[in-house]
Amino acid sequence: MSKFLVRQAFAEAMDLHKQNRFDEAKELYNKILTVDNSEPNAHHLISLIFMAEGDFESSKMHIEKAIDKAPEQAVFHSNYGSLLHSMGEYQLAVNAIKKSLKIDKKLFQSHYSLGIIYSDMNQFEKAIASYTTAIELKNDAPEAHNNLANLFSNLDNSEAEYHYKKTVELVPNEIYPRLNMANYFIKIGRFSESIKCLNELIDMGLESKEVFNSLGVSHKGIEDSQTAKLMFGKALELDPNFLLAQKNLDSIE
Repeated sequence: MSKFLVRQAFAEAMDLHKQNRFDEAKELYNKILTVDNSEPNAHHLISLIFMAEGDFESSKMHIEKAIDKAPEQAVFHSNYGSLLHSMGEYQLAVNAIKKSLKIDKKLFQSHYSLGIIYSDMNQFEKAIASYTTAIELKNDAPEAHNNLANLFSNLDNSEAEYHYKKTVELVPNEIYPRLNMANYFIKIGRFSESIKCLNELIDMGLESKEVFNSLGVSHKGIEDSQTAKLMFGKALELDPNFLLAQKNLDSIE
């Protein structure tokens, strides 16, 4: 395979990869590695597919080969850290991602990943610092704002509201930013505002059992038991086995 054909195979494989056509992409990456088994980018990219498929051992083998051949690539170390996190090796994951930041201290995905890992390690101050740095680098990243909002909410920190609103601003047509914000308002007793958020989702055609259940909780919060029962009932129409909605309905009947 000539260098031109290798480049062409890379382009095709990456396009298939983006379309989640993993088997076809892996076939092309393997062809490239048959020609040049030391090609770090092919090892890196096929590693990402194996990680997405849950084949962590194959992913680990390839990402380690990629790092061995190109240790200066920050993103390789960063994705290695994400893999180790998926394998439950939290401290090793932190170490790998810190290596990536020594190479590129402005790599958004590394700071964001550290936020996730530190949260899982219950090291919340470090998680906040990591998400904050990620947002400083990329203020239009809804996933970072959403995760930081959830973390602040769990810590009863009022800064959660700003980051929930920012997430909704960035992805206004998705269900979970508004639902998360509504549930935060429920948590702090601002039921009218949660009802507003949830009704916006219904108006957008984004109703779900969780939306109706949260509406039920909100209406119960303002002592509107009749509407609360109606909302819990709608949640159960969508999923008769939704135990939380059934429990909430039973609590007012």
